[in-house]
Amino acid sequence: MQPIDHRISPKLQHVPLHPPRASTPKESLYLSLWQQFAEQRPEELRYMLGGRTNGPIRQRAASVAASFMVFMGCNGGGGFTYAAERMAASGAFSCAEDAYLAAWAIENKRVRGVNNGLRTSEFMLAREYPICREQPCRTDWPKVPDVTQEDMDVLEAMVAWWSSPAAQCMRDAVEAQAKARHAEDNLLRPTGHKES
Repeated sequence: MQPIDHRISPKLQHVPLHPPRASTPKESLYLSLWQQFAEQRPEELRYMLGGRTNGPIRQRAASVAASFMVFMGCNGGGGFTYAAERMAASGAFSCAEDAYLAAWAIENKRVRGVNNGLRTSEFMLAREYPICREQPCRTDWPKVPDVTQEDMDVLEAMVAWWSSPAAQCMRDAVEAQAKARHAEDNLLRPTGHKES
């Protein structure tokens, strides 16, 4: 695959900055549904991202949005969604979008003992894994991206969208697909090795 020029691209490519991991199937499921959504509903995508960013939607914004969707498929994304749903159900916010944005502020804060002190946005938008595998608890700082204000605006737009009924439909679809894959894996596994 040719590298993407993130400054400008004639046609947006909804590819993440770092590909989904094969060992985490929901990352690919969310990305695939997001790519279909973005291709089939470009006006909604323009409204969604354009309302929170300045100027036309650039390739970098499309890749940041795709990276957000990959993150939603990992345990961190699931934990964020669970916390956001709980905050929305608490009645402490006037709307679900505000609850999700508040949950994002908590999720994205820098905590020294989580991901070696990287913000979720830094970890999510890294092109390469930024924590040294040879020496755990050491960050390879040159691999940590400089997250721009535009990146943050796109992530905020994605969080706001994540609170929407359309995003809930996507979550339901991914859960159904993941459950079906798990059942299929169990069906094809030799007798005596089935998981519950």
